[in-house]
Amino acid sequence: MFFGKIFGFGRSEPRYIRRTRAYLQEARMAMLEHTIAAEHYQSSAQMYAERATRLEEELHAWEQGDQHAPAVPHHYAYPTRAVQKAVAVDAAPVSGVVRAA
Repeated sequence: MFFGKIFGFGRSEPRYIRRTRAYLQEARMAMLEHTIAAEHYQSSAQMYAERATRLEEELHAWEQGDQHAPAVPHHYAYPTRAVQKAVAVDAAPVSGVVRAA
């Protein structure tokens, strides 16, 4: 009895209430995580819907005889042609042991 008063056993919540609070916190975290995932999947679905629309328009234009490459709006410009970088190769063979990590 004395230890119960010192450590607060007499005024503490029952075990099922503490467990219920933990379950409530877990449920709220799961709700938050699923909301975040839903926003991600919604934006992905919107992106793919826009892509499908673009591809359908391109196919429709091709079927109508408009056979030029469509202008694709990008946030960055593609290089007109790839620039080959020169790579120096040593004539002397390299000896050694190569081990996989």
